[in-house]
Formats: sequence, structure tokens, C-alpha cells
Amino acid sequence: MDLPLKQLSKLLSSSNRILLTGPQSPSVDIVSTAAAWWLFLTKQQKLVDVVFDGQVHKLKFLPKRLDIKNQLQDINKFRIVLDISKTKVKQLSYDIKDNQLHIDIVPEDGLFDQSDLSTHKGDYKYDLIITFGAPSLDSMGSVFDDNRSFFHEVTVINVDRSILNENFGQLNVVESNVTSLAEISYHVLNKHLDQKVATCLLGGMIAATNSFQSAQVNPGTLELASQLIIKGADRDQVVESLYRTKDIDTLKNWGRVLSRLRKKGNVISSYLQYDELDNLPQDFQEMVRDLILSTPDAQAAVIFYQVEFYKTEVWLYTIDNINALDLSRDLGGRGHRRLAKIVIDKEIDQSRDLIINKIQKKLDIINGL
Repeated sequence: MDLPLKQLSKLLSSSNRILLTGPQSPSVDIVSTAAAWWLFLTKQQKLVDVVFDGQVHKLKFLPKRLDIKNQLQDINKFRIVLDISKTKVKQLSYDIKDNQLHIDIVPEDGLFDQSDLSTHKGDYKYDLIITFGAPSLDSMGSVFDDNRSFFHEVTVINVDRSILNENFGQLNVVESNVTSLAEISYHVLNKHLDQKVATCLLGGMIAATNSFQSAQVNPGTLELASQLIIKGADRDQVVESLYRTKDIDTLKNWGRVLSRLRKKGNVISSYLQYDELDNLPQDFQEMVRDLILSTPDAQAAVIFYQVEFYKTEVWLYTIDNINALDLSRDLGGRGHRRLAKIVIDKEIDQSRDLIINKIQKKLDIINGL
């Protein structure tokens, strides 16, 4: 693997305030990899925050001190500077009227002049952004949507394994011939491995490969995993967290999803009742994607969820070379290439026929039928 290690090292050493982020509702591999980097960078005395929009997996093997936030806050300040070298300040107060901030400054003696005042756009809270598993900036949801200028003005290191990555970073570390982001990160962090970092990376690898059953797994992958275990990675804790913590209600709800499966052309579909959402498996997205891959000729999976009687939320998952946003654009789909969400003002049965027929027609065009 030919990684730009010198460029990476230079950017990391010259940065002190680092944001780690990625796509909306990130996978276990993405969250685990971000946690490994958080451990590594905080040991380097960096200020590091981890922020992901949407649902984030709660994993027992992640560092307990790691606080994963759902939105960016206070990323820059607007500074007002008053020259008090000639006239001192006696009193300062402020008020907000009609959506305007009024600041009153009473001088000790003399007068303040307009020339004594200057304003500055403050520095951003972070001087480096590292994204994990984000094929595009838009895939990050509100983290990007609400802070577009920030992402365009601050250096971005883009780490991903998707062939569809848009190479939006100033430094793009995109390796498609690997099983996981954790595998890429091992080759960057291998000189800094300790038990906690190794456990996070092993967790990402196990989740991304379905416990090393993926077709992409090769002898090199297994050798890398063994090196992590030698470094102290707690395999038992990872397996316990990923596969042995689903309670009976969670398993029942996944069973209901499977029992309701339908297949029409290249689309598989199922649905959830109103009271079944809270007990979905944490790795629901990965399980749906595995379901697509294991179903012959399937290119998309659609999960319907009844929000209200005449309101249905639709989750559209696709395989790597099919863009979920393109399939759902005329239906108001939002999200990223692999997962788009749609809201339909119809009951669930009417929504099923409408969505599945539209998606299948688009897949027929893509497939040249």
C-alpha cells in the first residue's frame, strides 16, 4: 500500500486542533477508526473532537473518555478590538434589540473614536479536518451543510476506501483494495499502537469484514489482524460488543424485517411498524447492506417505516456502483450515495408500490433494459 506518509506526518505535526468526522450515521468501521485516531492524536497533545451527524453506534470497546458529538458548535469567533492605549474603559454593557447587538462602552476619561475600533474574523476552532469513509462532502449531512465555508477554508485529509470517492480533500488517502478503513489506518498508526488503539482498529476490521468472512479478506488481512492481537487488541471485547449484546426485542425486530422481505426485479424491500424502530440492531445499516449482497441480482434495498398514518419514511440502500441519491432525486431523497431517506405523505402500502416501481424503472435504465 503506497500511502502518502510524509505528507500526512507534515500536516499532523503542523496542526494542533483537529476535527475527526465522516458520513451521516457512520458504520462501525468508521466510528472505530475515528476512535483509534482520537487516541493517537490526543497522546500527541492535540485538541481533538469527533463529530458525526445522525445515529452513532454505541460500542463497549471504544474509549470511555471519547465523547462523540452530533453537531459542530462554536467553530469560530467574530472579534471586536478597541484600542484603549489612550482612553481607558470605565464600564461595558450590551443588549440585543431587534436582532441587533448593542454594545455600550463608557470611557474612564476622554472619548473613543471610530478609528479606535477594528473587527476581525477570528480563527476557526480547528486547523485540520480528517474525514473517514465520506465519499463526498455532502454525505456528512448537517456537519457539512451548516459549515460549508469552514470545510472550504480549512485543510482536509480525506481517508476512504470507496472507488466513488470525489477526492475533495487537500490530501486524499483513498485505497479501494482494502477491507476497511481500519486496515488503511493500521499502516499509518502501526508505530504508535497500544492496546486501546489496536482494539479499536480490530473492531473496525471485524465489523467491516463480517468477522473476516468477506470475499475481500486475504492472507495479508489476517496477518494484520494477528499483529493487532499481538499488540494487545481485545478480540473478546470486540466480539461481545458487536455480536453478543443484542437483546431479545432487537433480535425479534430484525426477524420481523426478514420475515417481511419481498423481491421485485432488482429491489428487495421490507417494513417496520411504528413501535419497532427503537429496537433495531446498532449495525442495522451493515446488516441491510449484507442482505443486498447475499440476495441474487439485488441492487437496492428499501425499508419502509410508518411515521404517521399518512406519512411514511423510506430508507433506500444501494450497492457500491448504484447512487441512492440519483435513484431518489425526483422523490426528494436526502443523504449520500449508499443511503438516501425519503418522506412520502401516503400510508405504507401506497408508498411501497410508488417507490419500488420508480426505483425499478431507473435500475432498468441503468442496466440497459
